[in-house]
Amino acid sequence: MNLLVLILPLLIFIIPVAFAEPSNIGTIYWKQEIISSNSFVDIYVHDNDMNKKEYPNFADKFTISVWSDSSPDGLEIQVVETGVYSGIFKGRVFVADSGDTAKNRLVSMPGDTVYAKYVDFTMPDGSTSNIFSAAIVKISGQNMTPLLDKIDPKYRMSKSVEKVPVWIKNNAGWWADGSIDDSSFVQGIQFLIKEKIIEVDTSTLSQKSDKIPTWVKNNAGWWADGQITESDFLSGINHLVKSGIISVGDNSVKSVSDSIVSECQSIKSNYKRLNCEKEIKQNLEFTEFKKSSDRYDVGSITYYYPGIGNFGNEFEISSSGQAMLRLRIMAENNSNEVISLKCTGPSICNYDVWDGSKAFKYAGMDFISGQIPISPGTSFIFNMMFGPNIGYGGNQFIYDSSKNYNFRVNESFGSIEIPLKIE
Repeated sequence: MNLLVLILPLLIFIIPVAFAEPSNIGTIYWKQEIISSNSFVDIYVHDNDMNKKEYPNFADKFTISVWSDSSPDGLEIQVVETGVYSGIFKGRVFVADSGDTAKNRLVSMPGDTVYAKYVDFTMPDGSTSNIFSAAIVKISGQNMTPLLDKIDPKYRMSKSVEKVPVWIKNNAGWWADGSIDDSSFVQGIQFLIKEKIIEVDTSTLSQKSDKIPTWVKNNAGWWADGQITESDFLSGINHLVKSGIISVGDNSVKSVSDSIVSECQSIKSNYKRLNCEKEIKQNLEFTEFKKSSDRYDVGSITYYYPGIGNFGNEFEISSSGQAMLRLRIMAENNSNEVISLKCTGPSICNYDVWDGSKAFKYAGMDFISGQIPISPGTSFIFNMMFGPNIGYGGNQFIYDSSKNYNFRVNESFGSIEIPLKIE
């Protein structure tokens, strides 16, 4: 009996500590306060409580509401975590001045106020809170400041919105107290810069230095303890980039990838470990691919083409005189639903190469069962080769240096011609 009396008080104190997880208040904001008509605009939600960690190798997602003066009923759109454990969620909506409001298309006239709402049901006191953000659709040639000033200040983008994920703030504290070394901290910052979770000024670089100044490390510790603001911390990061201590060039990608992939080695399950490595490497490839490419928006899909000589895009004339063109293009789904790219055969395919007078059908491609389904907020790199005639509706690719060649997209969601710049 006495033993039971002793154990019960201990349980009262131990259980809350073991299972409690700190909550924070979410924020939401439009990427721009002034939005151009007929363009995509991004919306961000920051809330580490929504990083559920239920699936350790995948980003979380949920829905928010958006509407405008012209479309008061609005839409429900999905926001997807920018990276595993980042706690930062991104959605995208197309602001149009005509047509119907549907899917991720929000009809809004110039001068309209557009709104976004996030329902934070993980408030520190256990309550639920509706959190709003607002922006203005630009009126060409007009000063938009008076309209912006009419928006409730609490709905406008806060300059104090934190951009850096919570886990990197924890790293800053561990780095400051010596729990992790300089290299580990720098590699984490490199990854955030590459993923564009944080942005730094690389316009002017001073002579390279290998030593991190003491004041930068002090800043990290003070920021982790809440004694200075995030912007003060980021000024230190800018210094590291300008000093060359943190490299954001192409050569840094492999070291960042190797470092992060090494973290997957702690996963015991072979299947889960391989998936972890695959996702990290793929995300790094997508980031570099986008950075090196021209973008082409077609409905809810954005195509990225880096040009001949980059990322497997090649053109050559074989010893027999046959022109061979290999294309590797990335498609990114910006909508809230699965969208499929379709190509069932050379004669029935939504993709070809056009020289201004003749369409060339592919000689090889990697569409599985005639289509490539792309989930919301994700990307896929597909390959097509144009060369000899393989029959079944195909034709031989013929190169004429006097002509300009375009890669044509003719999908149900839109069409475009992408200049290939073959030389």
